[in-house]
Amino acid sequence: MYTPLTLLVNPPLWNAYAPHLAVPLLAGTLNEQGLRVRCHDASIELLDWVLSGEGMARLAGRIGAGTDERLVAKARLVHPHVMANLDEAKAVIRDVAALQDPQRQAWARRVVRNAMWCVSAAFEGLNFDLVANDLYYSATSTAAVLAAIGDERRNLYRWGADRLLPADAMADPDLAVVGVSVSADTQLIAAMTLADRVRRERPDVKIVFGGNYVTRMVDRWTEPHPFFDHVDAFVLSEGEEALPELIRRFVAGTDPHGIPGVVTRGPDGLRSTPARPVRLDRAAGPDFDQMPLGRYFAPGPILPLYASRSCAWNCAFCSIPFASNSYRARPAAQTVDHMEAMMRRYRTRYFMFVDEIMTLRSLREVAQEIVDRGLDLYWYGETRFAGGITRELAELLYASGCRRLNFGLESRSQRVLNLMEKGTRVEHADRNLIEMIKAGISPHLFIIHGFPGETAEEAQETIAYAKRIVDEAAREHQNPYTTWGGSPFILDIHSPVGQHPERFGVELIEPDPEHDLALARDYTVRSGLSRAEAEAVARSGSGRTTIRRNVWFRTSTESVLAEVEEFTFLRAATRAPNAEPRRGALSRISYPPDAVLRLAATPLVLGWSADADGRLGALALYQGDTDRFIQLTWPHGRAPDVLSCATAAELTAFFDEHDVEWAGQRGAGVVSLLLRHGFLDGPGVAREPIATSAGWRFAAEPGMLLAGDGSRVVLHSPITGNTARLNALGHLVWLSCAEGESTAAGISAELPDPYRTGEQVAIALRDLGELGMVYPVAPAPGAATAPVPALTRHGDR
Repeated sequence: MYTPLTLLVNPPLWNAYAPHLAVPLLAGTLNEQGLRVRCHDASIELLDWVLSGEGMARLAGRIGAGTDERLVAKARLVHPHVMANLDEAKAVIRDVAALQDPQRQAWARRVVRNAMWCVSAAFEGLNFDLVANDLYYSATSTAAVLAAIGDERRNLYRWGADRLLPADAMADPDLAVVGVSVSADTQLIAAMTLADRVRRERPDVKIVFGGNYVTRMVDRWTEPHPFFDHVDAFVLSEGEEALPELIRRFVAGTDPHGIPGVVTRGPDGLRSTPARPVRLDRAAGPDFDQMPLGRYFAPGPILPLYASRSCAWNCAFCSIPFASNSYRARPAAQTVDHMEAMMRRYRTRYFMFVDEIMTLRSLREVAQEIVDRGLDLYWYGETRFAGGITRELAELLYASGCRRLNFGLESRSQRVLNLMEKGTRVEHADRNLIEMIKAGISPHLFIIHGFPGETAEEAQETIAYAKRIVDEAAREHQNPYTTWGGSPFILDIHSPVGQHPERFGVELIEPDPEHDLALARDYTVRSGLSRAEAEAVARSGSGRTTIRRNVWFRTSTESVLAEVEEFTFLRAATRAPNAEPRRGALSRISYPPDAVLRLAATPLVLGWSADADGRLGALALYQGDTDRFIQLTWPHGRAPDVLSCATAAELTAFFDEHDVEWAGQRGAGVVSLLLRHGFLDGPGVAREPIATSAGWRFAAEPGMLLAGDGSRVVLHSPITGNTARLNALGHLVWLSCAEGESTAAGISAELPDPYRTGEQVAIALRDLGELGMVYPVAPAPGAATAPVPALTRHGDR
């Protein structure tokens, strides 16, 4: 008997840490109306497979197709270590108990980071991470999107197309409709790639696109778009009412024109009917039964839900009201009914409210309902500063399990907030934040740098305020999970600024015609920060620490505090230590000449290459547990296993005899560096912790200044392969070490205000030491200090 099947797909790339709500909501609606439905989260299916031992094995032959030669070299070096450890690393990341072990977490995250290097190195033009993949092809160009569909060499999603759609559903003769939820531009190329596959393999199946991004993209069309060659209909705004009716008409073979929110191509051109808001009190609950809840890259599952839709405000920078400008809240009892049902059905205690803004009424009523029912759960959401946030409300929210609330601070200047038409008061922020922090709830502050008309002084005042709040939360209130994040102003064409630029002192710059799908615009301003200046402010102000390290799940150098919000929430809920621990105390290494040294027991990867005349080679090593890269110049033709099981004297003699060199070090220097960075160990090796207090002297190891623009400095160490981004204080400390041996006290005495703080200098020295950018030396009384290796800096040659 023919029973039509609808396949709902969430394409990559979307959130890797929790399921998206759109597909489960539509599944719940179709189930309630007796329509057969199958769900497929292609985003996590593909990511989980690519970032697995099996996926890495399939990628092995492709590594080298990437365009970044340095990244390709690193990928080849780490690939065997990734192959051996990736599946175990993901198990650690998914284990809520592992949050209590920062060292183990840091190891797992480094393995996943290295796996992402391997993926990036396997496709031309790809910068792969779990936040926003940058492909060779741009999602802002129709021509580029269509070109990507058939390009397996450059399009990761074409290469992994068999993961985008379940084979059994594609083979099901009852399959009638494939619905694809496209909520962000990061999903467009993957969505069109899977639509092309459906069209080729199942031309009898109808294809429907919907989602927030589709709503904003299709609104600008005035005639049938080339995407209609692959897609039969687009659903705008909310789809719970439109999709079931569209399915019935497709199955019956009748014209879908006239369904609210549906856009199709007709014989007379583009055919569209305005969308209408869904009644929330009649909306079905989400159905996560077919979602792979154990495969997301976070413990949990953390399940999304909502108490309201759209937003009651109309901020000048925001395009959300355009896509759904009809704020509605549903009864708190219904919201908590769904939470309670999900707790039982999916065995979770963690929830995130995806409301654009939770009003004070929603917060109070939902929290009270949870408390009245005695539910043991944790949740977080987003709200705004208001005069009605009191100590009583904050304590009620905490009692209900709220552990994190996101606030749109945007600016500390009331003048700028008024320009934004934000409708909030700066005096409310102080009171709201202190009440939340004291109650045990960790706020996160969103900041916009460079809204049209904002001055540089106002932007810096906002950054200073956010830093102070975060510092005081941890230092005075033992709330270490309070965070902030800033981004430069992005002018969305659907926002009030985009619709009425003259009112905000803005002139739009239209993109190249090739970028016909672009929803953001470049611009000029009559006053205040330019776009370039806003981006510079964002770069200079985004770090909370002296030194910015490689953060997990990002391929770029980011602050440790850029951790995804799901993990910050989980840490707050479980009171787990913050991420990215120190690598351990710095130590001084000593060993007698007869000490037997061997390769460290932790995994070690060796790479070998020779020069053109075959006389000299390079031996590259990667130490996975300590995340160290090194490269030795090596006598050609000698086996790398010479490093295993030899005495220190034998290794020193071998290195001297064959001119083995590491960043200017030879003989005993090479042995010491190998020991200090964890590549060699043995029973005769002693490691004595070094206190980093005043009195210890620091000297710079070879480092290279890669980039500097006055506000940030990027260092790379050829000794360890580590890269670090320094703020102004970190840069001054590093330069002091580069000039010769320095003490923390000596550096502090020479620094200008406001940098003259011994505590911060000591932290900077410790961080630089752990990254291998400087190292401590503690000579015996009266002994001569070992010579400091020459420092090579870009531009000094």
